[in-house]
Amino acid sequence: MLGAFFDDSGTHSTSPVVAMGGLLGTDEQWDAFEPAWTKLLNEPLPGKPKLSQFHLSPCRASKGEFRDYSRIESDFLTAQFRRIILDTGLVTVAAAVNRAVWNELVIGEIADQLGSPEELCFFKCVETVINIVRVRKPGERIMMVVDEGTRDKLQWWTVLFNMQKQLYPELDRMFFAPVPKVVALQGADMIATETYQFSQAWIKEGERAVENPHFSEFRYRDLSTGLIFDRDQIAEIVARVQKS
Repeated sequence: MLGAFFDDSGTHSTSPVVAMGGLLGTDEQWDAFEPAWTKLLNEPLPGKPKLSQFHLSPCRASKGEFRDYSRIESDFLTAQFRRIILDTGLVTVAAAVNRAVWNELVIGEIADQLGSPEELCFFKCVETVINIVRVRKPGERIMMVVDEGTRDKLQWWTVLFNMQKQLYPELDRMFFAPVPKVVALQGADMIATETYQFSQAWIKEGERAVENPHFSEFRYRDLSTGLIFDRDQIAEIVARVQKS
């Protein structure tokens, strides 16, 4: 059995980008990931209290449980959590959409058919996971878990996927769970947040965009895959729907 866990980022209405990111791995990989992540939550840095969860955005901003962390401490802790993902060998999957362009081009009946940028991110992440499994682990079954906070927008998609086992025989089940209680979703949060932040730079700079050092190891590894839907890609999707 394989496990895939997904979280979102940038879903507030004023966000320039919507992103979703996640992690895919075997039972053995998750069995190694969970105790390592939990141990770091319980013993984050010398002199610091244990954490209820790791959430990258407040860690980077020194807010909430991280309010007493300096920038150096936040970066060091982030690097430690990142290293758990890398050392475990989990596959990272991500997708992002330029919200402003989406709102400009996806209107009227097209919007009714395509839905929201969050839905496109989710569909593309699921599609990517299934394609990876078909190539690298043919015949394996997948359990997919999604952040509970996305339920309102994505529940009908999970129902649809669960009902189409003839198209997606790899999919064992798909359900929602709360991030604080599922450490794998905290790892997914890291991928979603890093993708959200890098995608903003990509939309402005294109190929010249420079990722932050924490994201570079994810971006250039063979076990990572990501999609950014900017104007050209969104226009192509709209054109296909119009033709059909």
